[in-house]
Amino acid sequence: MAVALRAVFAGSLVLGGLAANVSAQSPSAEQTRQDSREYNIPAGPLEGTLNRLGREAGVLISFGSAVTDGLRSTGVRGHYAVEEALSQALQGTGLGAVRAAGGGYTLRALPASAAAEAGVSSTLGTVTVTAASTRDARTDGTGSYSAGPSTGATGLNLSLRDTPQSVTVISRQQMTDQGSTTVTDVLRQVPGITANHYDSDRMSFNARGFAITNFQYDGVTKDYDGVYDWGATNSDMTIFDRVEVVKGATGLMSGTGDPSATVNFIRKRPTDKFTGSVTGSLGSWNDARTEVDLAGPLNAAGSLRGRVVGAYQDRDSYLDHYHQKKTVGYGVIEADLTRDTLLTAGVDYQHTDPKGSTWTGFPIFNSDGSRTSFDRSFNPATTWSTREMETRNLFATLEQRLAKDWKLKLSVNNESSQHRSLLGSASGGNPDPVTGEGMYFFSGDFQGKRTQNTLNASLAGQYELFGRKHDAMFGAMWSDTKTDGPWSESAYPPVPGSIFNWTGNYPQQAFPQTAWYAEHRRQTGFNAATRLRPADAWSVIVGARVSNIDAGDSRVYSDGVTPALSSSLHESGELTPYLGVVVDLNDSTSLYASYTSIFSPQSSRDANHQYLPAIKGKSAEAGVKGEFLDGRVNASLVAFHIQQNNVAEYVDFVDGESVYRAVQGVTSKGIEADVSGQIAPGWNLQAGYTYTYARDAQGQRVYGSTLMASQPEHVLRLNTSYRLPGDWNALTVGGGVSWQSAFYGKVWNPVLGDYAQVKQNGYALVNLMARYQINTQLSAALNIDNLFDKQYYSGFGLFDTGFYGAPRSAKVTLRYQF
Repeated sequence: MAVALRAVFAGSLVLGGLAANVSAQSPSAEQTRQDSREYNIPAGPLEGTLNRLGREAGVLISFGSAVTDGLRSTGVRGHYAVEEALSQALQGTGLGAVRAAGGGYTLRALPASAAAEAGVSSTLGTVTVTAASTRDARTDGTGSYSAGPSTGATGLNLSLRDTPQSVTVISRQQMTDQGSTTVTDVLRQVPGITANHYDSDRMSFNARGFAITNFQYDGVTKDYDGVYDWGATNSDMTIFDRVEVVKGATGLMSGTGDPSATVNFIRKRPTDKFTGSVTGSLGSWNDARTEVDLAGPLNAAGSLRGRVVGAYQDRDSYLDHYHQKKTVGYGVIEADLTRDTLLTAGVDYQHTDPKGSTWTGFPIFNSDGSRTSFDRSFNPATTWSTREMETRNLFATLEQRLAKDWKLKLSVNNESSQHRSLLGSASGGNPDPVTGEGMYFFSGDFQGKRTQNTLNASLAGQYELFGRKHDAMFGAMWSDTKTDGPWSESAYPPVPGSIFNWTGNYPQQAFPQTAWYAEHRRQTGFNAATRLRPADAWSVIVGARVSNIDAGDSRVYSDGVTPALSSSLHESGELTPYLGVVVDLNDSTSLYASYTSIFSPQSSRDANHQYLPAIKGKSAEAGVKGEFLDGRVNASLVAFHIQQNNVAEYVDFVDGESVYRAVQGVTSKGIEADVSGQIAPGWNLQAGYTYTYARDAQGQRVYGSTLMASQPEHVLRLNTSYRLPGDWNALTVGGGVSWQSAFYGKVWNPVLGDYAQVKQNGYALVNLMARYQINTQLSAALNIDNLFDKQYYSGFGLFDTGFYGAPRSAKVTLRYQF
């Protein structure tokens, strides 16, 4: 942590030295007039019109609800520069706009004389707006479950309605309402996504019948191996503004075309005005947590801005003798180098140190073929077992506005991670149902260091063809990942005595190093897309990506006798096409369809220690999307169909590694319904239903390659919060329901001498929340999870074991805001 904080402060000093040379000016009116675009915003309440205009134009609008209360706008339709669009939106309202400190603008009432002279018309006066950047789309501070444009599916800056794929955004407000501090907390609330435990410290997420392996941070893809995951499923959420989930294949942007979903974590950004908060919480099982978040301008002109976020958590668990400490640090600086140039640089750091970490779960079957019945608190791990993980990211982005609203963006990211998984878990075997004997340990010492360097470049803007404006995007990326470390053979000694008397006390073993392993993966990609607008009511998005991937690994033994193991992968010039069509039915509703091919190289290996062939296939979806209540609510209804070949299926565990085979003809199809946003003043809602039917070529259920479990066919998610009106407006209440139908796992039955199918019946989890605003700065919140204390499997099928979900828990949070 100290190293990370020193890096933050060093970066502050370097950029602070540039402050005197950084321009404090916003774009000139002449320049702003050049940045024009098409608007189709219907008449309605002024607040909704301005919110939508701000999202589409990429500018920051500041105003209180009281200013716009009762006022209506005639809407904005046509091709306008920003100030012209603002003039249209404010026509007849008696309001004007003035520049806010640090950029953007605020509304004010026009003087009576000016309003009279203008006839309370479109006269706006001088308006200065800031250049659009990623920070303008932030959800932090909006108090809403809705979000602005997204580039995750196509690279084009499109509204959710104009994006021809299913997109779900979890805003900062929704994370706050639900008390979400982990990736699992967030993703298990996303419609269509299910979360399953590998063990106490690792998770698997799935969508549309397949595992999610595409994780991005500000659009930068993180290499993911599905087992250690190098922190991808363990990231703390305090540093993120929102989470964007694009369902289906995203090969145009990520290069791998994973047909489940791509999860993009968008970091918090500095603010134009000083803001901050200090948060403390205490929950079940001694879960104590503290967060600090400070942001604001760093110079008088507001052209240099910064943000620092930190968190520390110390907790036990519903699992016996499990304890975890976590430290999180984040610092970021934005600098307006010129009126058209924005530099962003930062670092984030996370250290997770658990004790009592399991390797898999508990046995499902007794030695006589009957089912085991362990308590939910049973922990098969030894007291010293750990999965310690440390991750540090350095990142920088340069955004340059060019002529005619074209923008160039360059990003660089350096990630360094290391882990120590010293494991001992009494999870192997099948116990005698009477004596509890017959179990053995899964144990080993796994270590590694990993470095991933990534470069991304994109150029996006508009061009004119046949008298109409169209959008275009060009991109390139380079990623290089190296992993190495000592290799020690796993050990499987017998568990002494009865597993029913297990307390976790067992001498720590030594695992002598026998080899050194090294892995290398390099990927390059070039992509391009354009949105053609042949008519006002419809658009066509055409794009493609060319990907090149080289990967290899080796294991060299130190005895000088055992032959070295190696494998390699080379894919060159792989083309991934993309096609999408959006047709506007009216001012609020659109039809869409999209198609893309699937190309996903795998890290799974066969019995010869060679990578399985890349997964290939196709993904298509079609549906209807809508923006309602003046853009405050987004809704969609989608049908999808996915076909894949070479999908990995688990075969055996040999020499400390899992062995897989490639399965052909795997298909998934279904429907999704999703709605999110502010459905009434003070009332936020996020809800969705998904039906997924996934089968292989023989019509059998599709099981995960590592976690040998199917996915539920029906998933329902509902989350809401409501701030009471009138005298009770200091109180916000809400809650959620997560329901899913049955799912199945493959588990070895010692009596049958074969795999047996194990079923988890459908279940619903209910959560409640309440928050009271004690004064303008201090609030207190209560969150209750699993209200009815439902007992259920949250995962099974990993090495023939199972894992229980968490019992009922409660957390109290105090937040002081500056």
